[in-house]
Amino acid sequence: MVAPGAPLRIAMVLDAWDDTNNGAVVSTRRFAELLRERGHTVDIYATGEPAPHKVVLPPLRIPVFGPIMDKMRFPFAWPDRRILGEALATHDLVHSQFTFYLGIRTIAMARKAGVPVVTTFHVQAEHLLYNIGIRNQVAIDWLYRLFIRTGYGRSDHVICPSRFAEEEIRRHGLQAPTTVISNGLPPEYRPIPREQCPDFGGKLVVLSVGRLAREKRQDLLVEAVRRSRHESRIQLVLIGAGPLRAELEALGRSLTNPPIFLYLQPRELIPYYNAADLCVHAAEVEVECMSVLEAMGCGCPCLIARSPKSATSQFAISEEFLFQHGSLADLSRRLDHWLDRPAELRAAREAHQLAAEGYRIEASVEKLLAVYRAVTEPAAPAAVNPGASPAAGSRGTPAAP
Repeated sequence: MVAPGAPLRIAMVLDAWDDTNNGAVVSTRRFAELLRERGHTVDIYATGEPAPHKVVLPPLRIPVFGPIMDKMRFPFAWPDRRILGEALATHDLVHSQFTFYLGIRTIAMARKAGVPVVTTFHVQAEHLLYNIGIRNQVAIDWLYRLFIRTGYGRSDHVICPSRFAEEEIRRHGLQAPTTVISNGLPPEYRPIPREQCPDFGGKLVVLSVGRLAREKRQDLLVEAVRRSRHESRIQLVLIGAGPLRAELEALGRSLTNPPIFLYLQPRELIPYYNAADLCVHAAEVEVECMSVLEAMGCGCPCLIARSPKSATSQFAISEEFLFQHGSLADLSRRLDHWLDRPAELRAAREAHQLAAEGYRIEASVEKLLAVYRAVTEPAAPAAVNPGASPAAGSRGTPAAP
């Protein structure tokens, strides 16, 4: 039990930490930093190298998924009972970021110890299954049930990064309280002077940021560029790491300007968002999509796939900035539509930046603290204001302090 308003001792438990290719890792890093600035103790329990405020967990090798996750730079963690027992004994609550083996065991131990648990719904079943070539709906539904039975359903509260994510996990049977909290947009993602941006020699810069993985559909984007009326003037920039790097390089070799592949730290993306004429997000599976939000914060227009498995279409400022997921014809048409209209595309930059303002990370931190207070202070007042921002919302949710 925590005294009302007292600083909290929070254990953030997640498999990966050292590599910033993963959106959930980037989000957790940002929240941890902002929570510490507000006077709370945040300790990280994850694999990797020793670091301040971090307790290192041993890695876990899993057949089938292991090699794929290695290419994505995402190691699984072994749930060392001694280390996790110490975490439970010295913290007011546990925030589990994934429902892999580490999260499952941590949640089970926390329930036994009477320590409150908050879990974030970062990973859809499709994220895992699509990458090993499984698109069977029976398998997808089974994996969701497993996630809920062993992780989300045993948590005191579940954070969903979007309304879509909340509806999706409830559709698969989750009964635990949930709150919609965007991963949020940090203030540094904003327009910067053109002279601070990379120079692409007057080419039309089309940008895509994300893991190079099946569900992200960068292959569709490469082919759409190939078919474009503007193909000879387009410079495609793909930022991210993942198992499809070699395949995408091969696909792009026949373009007049082969794609530029980069792997950058989060803040290094800002000049590229500002330099791009258009950011294209073709992914079929997303619980939110931080890269699109970041691009919009920098004033970069975003062309987004409309998919029943993705929340990202929530960011589109109009129908003209959406295309049907998986449709090469529709993506090609929309791509040329905007590249044919450079003045309109430039004019859309301000509208994109303004649309991103409703997702500022400071508001997300306050909503997260409200959840923490609710699970550690049972007498705390209830009800986060669901109308606070486009990213707000709750079901069985406490109020922000």
